[in-house]
Parts: sequence; C-alpha cells; structure tokens
Amino acid sequence: MCLLCFCFFIIIIMIPLPQSTYKTTTWKGGVTRQIFISPADGDLSARQFDVRISSAIIDDVQSDFSDFTGFTRYILPLEGEITLIKEGRHVTLSHNALYEFEGDEKVSSENTQGAVDFNIIVRHGISVEVGIMEDAAFTDNRRTIVFALEKCIVEGETLSKHDTALLDEPFSLKGKAVIARFME
Repeated sequence: MCLLCFCFFIIIIMIPLPQSTYKTTTWKGGVTRQIFISPADGDLSARQFDVRISSAIIDDVQSDFSDFTGFTRYILPLEGEITLIKEGRHVTLSHNALYEFEGDEKVSSENTQGAVDFNIIVRHGISVEVGIMEDAAFTDNRRTIVFALEKCIVEGETLSKHDTALLDEPFSLKGKAVIARFME
C-alpha cells in the first residue's frame, strides 16, 4: 500500500526594508529618508503619488511645513520634541499617537534640534488605515506597511528599530510598530 503525503506551506510574502535602503535627501530643515512611495515611480516634488512614508531628521529648531493640498498628513515624533503651530495654537505631539492634519493647512513647528519624525502623506480618495499597534495579528490580505518603533518580530523575522516591512498576507506582530494598511 502506498501512502502519499501532501504538505502545504503557507508562505508569508514579506519584503524587509532596512534603514540602509531608505532614499535619503536634504531639505531646507534637515534630512529626510523616504521609506515608501506608491506608486513606486511616484514623484514627491510634482505631488504625483498616492502614499508616501518618510522619516526626517530636523536640524532647524523652527520649520514650516510644505503645502500638500489634496493630501492628508500624519506625523509622529520618534526622537526629541515637536510642537506644531496651527492658527496660533500650539499642539505638542505625543510619542504614542499619530497626529492627523490636512496638507493645505498652514503649519509650522518648534522642535528640539535633531528631532526625528515619522510621516505619512495620503492623497485624498486613497483609503489607508494608520495607527500604532502592539502584539497584534492581522488576518486579511491587505497590503500593510510595518514601521518598527522598537525591535519587533513579524512572522518570526526580526525588524530592528526604525526598519520597515511590506506585507501582502496575514501576519502576526510582536512588539510596537506604526501600521499603514491599504483599504481594498
């Protein structure tokens, strides 16, 4: 008698994006590291993109935000302190929550020198769910970007602090990370 065994493996499609792969450019207030842009050939200066994720090192203690009319922005301080100034109001940003504002708002900031932030910019009409998650499981196939706020484990693979992973399958997260999930 012949017994045949079939083994099925679930393959998690995860693309790790370590910090060394981030595209780095200089801007008037410091240095920015582009983590992700969609579409892949998107152009920040021409505002021809749907989603852009970046992190900036802010050298100036005061800076003005660029106009991104037609986009929603999210910002999170990673290191140092950042206070936004909108319509004369001072909003001190939390290290534990993304702050959302519209790209056409006139916003400036006061920062500790060398502060580091994390940014997500989303074109209006594109549905992206963003938040900070810790020790969570995701059960659907939505495209997800995981930005590690500390050393994390994603499906058994280690992400160092401030590294990123791109996933298109269900996955589990151990640790704390910013999650951006594209809606279908």
